[in-house]
Amino acid sequence: MHHVKINELALKIVNDIIANKELYGAKIEKLSSGATVIDMTNASWIGGKLVGEICMGGLGSVEFTSYNLDGHYLPAVNVYTSEPIISCMASQLAGWSVKLKKEVEKDGQIKKKVVFQSLGSGPARAKSRGEKLFEELNYQDDSECAIIVFETRKMPNDEVMAIVTDKSKVAPNQTYAICAPTACLTGSIQVAARIVETGIHKLHEIHFPLDVIKDGFGTTTIAPIAKDDFAAMGTTNDSIIAAGTTFYTIEADKSQEEELFALLEKAPANQSSSYGKPFNEIFKAANYDFYKIDPGLFAPAKYTVNNIKTGRTITVGEINHNLLKQSYGLR
Repeated sequence: MHHVKINELALKIVNDIIANKELYGAKIEKLSSGATVIDMTNASWIGGKLVGEICMGGLGSVEFTSYNLDGHYLPAVNVYTSEPIISCMASQLAGWSVKLKKEVEKDGQIKKKVVFQSLGSGPARAKSRGEKLFEELNYQDDSECAIIVFETRKMPNDEVMAIVTDKSKVAPNQTYAICAPTACLTGSIQVAARIVETGIHKLHEIHFPLDVIKDGFGTTTIAPIAKDDFAAMGTTNDSIIAAGTTFYTIEADKSQEEELFALLEKAPANQSSSYGKPFNEIFKAANYDFYKIDPGLFAPAKYTVNNIKTGRTITVGEINHNLLKQSYGLR
């Protein structure tokens, strides 16, 4: 599958959204450069699902289900992929920081001011390959288009899209940005759809070998839409931290299995020193400094791993309904 062009696969979904913009609740803007910006702030349920699948480079599926949270009926997602490293690590991971600075005059001095900043996810990352992670991934995409997903309320202009175009080495009219803030239906859906990716990213952080992972499946709640983007950052993260469950198949020799299963014990969110309260309470206690939060917190609540070479399976971690109810403000 390493010859698959994920930007071209994602473009099929993008073209579906463009062709059915009213059905999916999308707002399409063609910039003067020829780049296309798609605003999914007011998108439908299916529109949100399609954004999740674009993030996965067309190599993953997002389906809706439901979740009973101690009597509270909540929507949820089932996410699955048989190309977890390409779809999650080479595409869905929000690893490309796109920033635009402009010179402004302040107190008689010329200073640079950030006028746009957003983490980019989606298959355009595999075109730009600007992250150190790509030195480890045995994947390269030679698509002639680039699709990036921004979690933002401010739509990118021509100057922002020029950054994507230049880094991705594609023509401006082959560059697409899919955008939505965190505090909207699409925001809640697309973050929940990161459940498999979040699990793999944590495994990578604890030096679990990615090459043994063959398939991924995950389920988590779709957070109720929050009052603003800051509040939504907390509830959407807590969906994964408190209720996210994942299932991975791996292919590892019997001699390697015990070491891998022992390493897996470190993966769930409850192993983090920052675990125990809703995310935004933790963030506030850290004086809103992400670097004061243990990065190990960003992980699913539970992992189940099945080694298909031996048939053995292990489950680690725990679901925390009290934490999630507190985060969501459920009554």
